[in-house]
Amino acid sequence: MEALLNRMERQEAQATVANQALLDLVGEVRSLRQDGQQFQQQQSLFNQRLLDWTDRQEAFNDRQEKFNDRQEKFNDRQDQFNIIFLDEIRGMKKDIKELTEVVLKQHEGRLKRLEDFMDGFLRKAG
Repeated sequence: MEALLNRMERQEAQATVANQALLDLVGEVRSLRQDGQQFQQQQSLFNQRLLDWTDRQEAFNDRQEKFNDRQEKFNDRQDQFNIIFLDEIRGMKKDIKELTEVVLKQHEGRLKRLEDFMDGFLRKAG
């Protein structure tokens, strides 16, 4: 009988240890579940912030694209202006060169006539 009581006490002690282990396990599982729920809430907030950021980034990209289009049109107009302006400058340079040649020839001609006049005048005077 004593053996039976010892065995029952051991079984009761084992049951107490097993129950305590199960209670600890249940506590850990609850803690893990709470941690998981907290993580999901934080992940949800993060995802919402990321979505908001993505929306703002898309809006920025749209504005940047529109700006780039306007800049490209401006650059095209500037290129056209530069080509026209360069042609005008080349034309003016050609005109100035021609005028310079005409003026120099006229000046040389006047100097030559003045020289001839002075030679003739000095001969008559001499």
